[in-house]
This record gives sequence, C-alpha cells and structure tokens, in this order.
Amino acid sequence: MKKILCIAAFLLSSIAFASSPPSKLPVSSIIVMPWDINQNANLLSDIKKNNFSHVTYYLNWADIETQKNNYQFSHYHKYLDTIVNSGLSLILVLDMGGRTYLDENGKKIADESTAPKWIYKDHPNSVMKNFSGDYQWQPDFTDETIQKFSTEFISQTVNHFSNRYPGKILGFAIGLQEEHEIKYGQTGYQWRDYKESTQRDFFKKYGTRQPTINYNNNIQKGFAQTEPLLHIHKEYRENRLRDATCLYAKAIQKNGALAMGYFAETFTSHDAIYATGVVEKLADCIDIAVIDFNFYDGYRLVPDADVLPTLANYLGSLGYKQIMVGAYAEVWERQNKTHELIPVINRSATQALSQAKVIGFEVGGFQRQAAAGQSATIDTEKLSAISVKIANDSSTTEKERLKIGILGSTTNFYVWHGERSSGRNTHRDALFAAYKILSDQTALDVHLIGEKNLLQDDPIIQSLDAIFVPHQTALPQSIKSKLTTYWKEGGALIQDMRLGEFDENGAPTADWMNEVFGISKIKWKNKGGVFLINNEIYRLKPSSRLYTSYASITPRQGYKLLATDILHRDTGIMVRGERTLAFGFMPQLVEDQTKDAWRKLFVREIMNVVPKKSASVQAK
Repeated sequence: MKKILCIAAFLLSSIAFASSPPSKLPVSSIIVMPWDINQNANLLSDIKKNNFSHVTYYLNWADIETQKNNYQFSHYHKYLDTIVNSGLSLILVLDMGGRTYLDENGKKIADESTAPKWIYKDHPNSVMKNFSGDYQWQPDFTDETIQKFSTEFISQTVNHFSNRYPGKILGFAIGLQEEHEIKYGQTGYQWRDYKESTQRDFFKKYGTRQPTINYNNNIQKGFAQTEPLLHIHKEYRENRLRDATCLYAKAIQKNGALAMGYFAETFTSHDAIYATGVVEKLADCIDIAVIDFNFYDGYRLVPDADVLPTLANYLGSLGYKQIMVGAYAEVWERQNKTHELIPVINRSATQALSQAKVIGFEVGGFQRQAAAGQSATIDTEKLSAISVKIANDSSTTEKERLKIGILGSTTNFYVWHGERSSGRNTHRDALFAAYKILSDQTALDVHLIGEKNLLQDDPIIQSLDAIFVPHQTALPQSIKSKLTTYWKEGGALIQDMRLGEFDENGAPTADWMNEVFGISKIKWKNKGGVFLINNEIYRLKPSSRLYTSYASITPRQGYKLLATDILHRDTGIMVRGERTLAFGFMPQLVEDQTKDAWRKLFVREIMNVVPKKSASVQAK
C-alpha cells in the first residue's frame, strides 16, 4: 500500500541495457520535485548521464488555477523548460486529489492542498466526507461541480503543455486522490465518499444507506463476517470511479494526448476496500496503465521481486495495451534498508520488461534522509544502484506451450479485507506463488486473469487450455457459472481448495463447485498427514503459511483419488476427474524441506489434467 509522500523526493538510478538492442528502448522515468532541482544544479545532467529517458513531474491544480477560471502556467515553465532542455522527456501528473500542499522548497503549507482554495470555499458540499461525517481534503471526483471545473483544468493544462513541449510528453496521468492513484481515498480507517448526496444516490438505487465496512475477516477462523451489501457497495463505488476516470481521460485525449492512470497493488486485502478493483473496468479508457508497489504490505517490508511482473501480466490480460511498472522505496528508506531493496527492484523491473505490453518503469522513494526542517531530496550517490536489463525472450514458442489462466478475484479480496491468517494474507500468497511457479515453466504460457475476463466472455478465455483458481474462497455465483461453462466446453479446471466456498457478500455456500470437481465430502484436518501418490510416500506437515493443514476429500463415483491418505484409503487430498483437478491443500505454499517435491507434483498434476497440444509440451 503506497503511503502518502508528504516531503518525499525520489530515486535516481542508472540503467544497464543488456542483450541485443531492442527496436525501441523502454521508458525509464524518475519522479522529480521542484526542490530536487533547486537543491542540486547537476541533478538533471546526472539523470541523463545515467540513461533515464523521462522525468515524472506533478502539476498542482492549486498552482495553475489559484483564482477560478484564471489559468497561470508560468510557475512551472522554469522547471519543465530546464528538464526538457536537458534532453529528458516528461510524464505529467495532473494532481487534483487534495494532497498535502508543498511549496517549491518542499515545505508543507498549513491548511492548503493541491486542489484550489476556492473549491473548498465556494463549493464546500463538493468535497468528500468520511463515514464519521467529517469533511476531507479530497474533492469528490463524481460531483458534477467538481467534474465541470476539473475537466476544464485538464483541458487547459494539457493543451498548454502539449503545445509548449511537442513530442516531449509521454502522457498526462489522472491524479484523483492524494497518492495520485485511481482509487478511493482513505485516512486511517475513515473511508471517504459518505457525503449526503452520495448517501441519497445510494439510497435511491438500493433503498438503504451505504454500509460502513470497518472490520477484518480472517479465513483461519473458518468463516467470514457476512455483509449483505458488500458486493453492491463494491460495484457502486467502482462504477462511479470508472465513470469519472473515463470522463477525465476523455478530456486529456480530446487534446491529442495520452491518458495515464496509476493503480496500486490490487490483490491485497488492505487496499481492496477502496476500489482497486476498478482496474478491471478502465482498459478502454486509459492509454497507459502504471501498476505500482512499494514493497510493503501495511505491516512489514516485502522484498518480493515477482509482484510487479505478476501484476503487469494481469493488466495485460485485462486489455491494457501499454503498461508501466512503478517501484517505490520510501518505506524501506525510512528504515535504512534501501540497500537490501535495490537488487529486488532490479530483478522486478527486468522481469516486467520481458513482457510485450510493458513499455517501461518508474522509480521513486530513494530520498536522502533530511535534517529537521529540511526537505528530503534525491541522493545522487544512489544513481548507479539500479541496473535494469532488457533480455530477449528465448522461451518455447507460444504455439508449443499450454496456455494457463490463473484467476485473481477482486471479489475474494473485498470479502477478506484485513486478512492476516497466521500473520499473512493467505489468499494473496497462494495467488502470487501459483503464478511464480507456473510461469517459471517454459512449457506453460501463463496469464493472470480477472473476473472481467470471465464475465465479458473475453477472447482470452477461449484461448486458454486450463484455468486454475488459487484459494479464491469468495466468488459470485456468476463467476462459478462461467467457470462451469468453460469446463463443459472443453477447458480444464483446477482448484487448490475452497473455490467459492463463500459468496460475494461473505455468506457460506458449502460448495467448492462439488459437482464439477467430484467432491462428495470434505473433512478438515489440523495436523499433518501421510499420503500415497503414484506408489510414493508424501508427507504434509502443518505450516503457519497454510493456516490449516488440509482438507480430506472423499470423491464422488467416477472421480479418482491421486493422493490417498494411507490411514483412510477412501479419502485423500487430490481428486481428478475429466479435465478437473482439486487439491485439498495449497502445495505452492509448503515451506518445509518437502516443498520442492510438492511444487514439482503441483506442476506435474496440473499439466497432466490439461489436454495435450503436442508431445513436446513437458514440465521443466
């Protein structure tokens, strides 16, 4: 969850381009603030020298339209002229979200935000309220008055800077809230968008007020807290956010520019409650999508190089044509651990850039630790720390590979908001680990798909040989029906336990699509087990990452046990049917010394259940 950058300055780093020269080098951008330039006369030449191509720069609505309908741009000319004259191009963020205002020296100005003062003075009912009824700094981007003024600000600004810097601006990013991302804002746990007009609109549609969702669900407890309006509320907020974003994107595109959108890490229970799922609804509006991660999950540092490549793949499956990844290090910097993160960012950006739709990356958050009263600024000693390589994809050609879809359900993460079973988010772990393990197989072409792909009968679904559902325990019936149809039409279907055991509001269904997967009975076991698989003994030990040991499955007639409990020969933890495979545990999350054996079995059995395309398709 990317935190608010109040006095942030950002990463500069060098890029080493390896392998045969590509036809077009990727975009490589660094976030630069005005105080960075003011404090270091050599900054831009250092950026250029270290092979960066772009600077990401924020344009505050408050600076440009200090007085209503009076647009002044000269404040930014001295900075942007200097950047462009240094040979760098631009990504310009239209900061309309009410972020804390910092002057050009990086000093916080009390009682001011990046939205103009006159918005709050003249149109106080056009800003958001939290569920306690308190006004927020964030303008309500769905409010007609805000939309009128903000789209005019966008039009004037895009037109001016496009004419001043022709051919030098990659795109204009829509900054709707203080983290510059397209999602709902949050202050602590005081979720926004509860003002009176929103409540009236929600009541008109659904006959009730918006629910206040301010609790955690934990799968280790075995059940979810049912919220009857959860799915309706999710759709309501996402659709309003989608409509507003598309309106703003159109205002950018009308002026001949590309619209960019920033999306936070989406499959996380901590962000999911405020509409990160809207990413599935904006592919037709946004020209360039930036998916970002600050290597932190709200509780602990997460040095995981696979998150950004995984999410970039997801955006590609959703239909985004151009994708960038954003790697931010501000939390690590505060803990003086940046040196540990740099190799992770190197690997992460390199992996992401191997994907055809990924056009570049952005970095930020590597600020020097500032003295009291002084703004943090870019540490040029870290310029050579980042080395991102561009490697050719030498894997097996797509025609020879099995095409596997992995379902990431935004509904699941809404239901399990606050999930910390055994100190971690098991749903997220299972999803990301499955993608990592399967995408490492040269015989597999793996795509992280969303609910949108299924619901809209996206052509990508018809191209898949199999769909794997990794611990997505809460699913709407509509998704389960689409999965069933996919299977009936010849696709293979795999789950690693608890597929859709809860509905979209958290109510239990007592069903893992049992008819399709051939499940007669399920009995939970909280201790380890010993199983016979192909005449070999496999031991499964309890693990905090698994949060529960396993589910012992009794298969229906016509289905085969692949992993038989040696003490109870009519039950086991793997059941196979015609193009179906159900695990009673999560083999991709086993952590002890048996993990390699379980992961090999995981890959092997998935590939065995998929109809083969050719004899050349084999597990690595």
